[in-house]
Amino acid sequence: MQLELKTTAEIAKRVLPKMGELEVPLTPQNYRVWFEYYLGTHKNLVEEMEKIINSGQRFTPQLNQELYERYFGGEVDRKHLEQIQQQTRAVLKSFLEQVIATTSSSSEFTEKLKQYSARLDRVKHFSEVQEILEGMKKDTSIMIQSTSALQRKLEEATTNAERLRKELRKATREALIDGLTGLHNRKAFDSRLQELYQTFRQENRVFSLVMLDVDHFKVFNDRYGHKVGDEVLQIIGTSLLDTLKGRDLAARYGGEEFAILLPDTELRNACVVAEQIRKSISEKRLRLKETGEQIPRVTVSLGVAQVCTEDEADDVVKRADRALYLAKDRGRNNIKSEQNLRSYPEREVGRL
Repeated sequence: MQLELKTTAEIAKRVLPKMGELEVPLTPQNYRVWFEYYLGTHKNLVEEMEKIINSGQRFTPQLNQELYERYFGGEVDRKHLEQIQQQTRAVLKSFLEQVIATTSSSSEFTEKLKQYSARLDRVKHFSEVQEILEGMKKDTSIMIQSTSALQRKLEEATTNAERLRKELRKATREALIDGLTGLHNRKAFDSRLQELYQTFRQENRVFSLVMLDVDHFKVFNDRYGHKVGDEVLQIIGTSLLDTLKGRDLAARYGGEEFAILLPDTELRNACVVAEQIRKSISEKRLRLKETGEQIPRVTVSLGVAQVCTEDEADDVVKRADRALYLAKDRGRNNIKSEQNLRSYPEREVGRL
């Protein structure tokens, strides 16, 4: 029987995986049976094979031998077998070359595949093809097990790295957050102030600063206790978080004093934001949990300043701080900006 090389190669590509799947030994006789089955020229063979496969019956050595003798009479067609051997070798070599091309050139597994490919060039008997396939199967199994173990280690390392990254992010965040109010702390404020100042120097993008202080906080603390005092500071923090948006930064500057950085915001608009904050806080009402007694409303004083060309970063803080204490001097629960400072000599702006 003369077959086109392309047809033989295509059949070989189907035969080898199926025989491996059903654990049929790759002997010349067994290969002949399966090759003819896929070729489809023996109608009775095709029907019997499909019946066996569909029933799930195991291809035992005895069954394999019976199939061969029943349809091919125990004689090996040497010419046909040689043709099949050549095509099988070509299919395997093509497969090996594709695998080698897609794996690391330095891996141990790749080197073994190259050795198998070289051996295929020297094959003389069909049994040698079987030996090569068995070796490939064994080495591939080892490689898969090794790869699976490596994959598990990689997944474990990735999980640990992600956990550590989250812990680091949390620790970094906690290092910059005030534990009582949930606002940024002084360290975060100083860092952001320097960033905005450098941006102003390089790109001429202005920013403003609002300083805020709770009115009569010491008297409040002495009368109601530090626990209620802490609740007041928490209310301030919540009000600031609710009022501010975007890239604005609110920080607990120290004690009952707070600072708000407003990027790309001129003095006039910063005063509008400051008024919103003052109003929001003054509208809050507190009651003591133990007695239900309503305590006096909390008010704040605020000072506002905008960075200018002559400034160092600390100069903006100093002007906003002076404006804050001018607001406290002039009755509290109000806002003063650096423009108001021009009407008052520095010596007149005291600290209460």
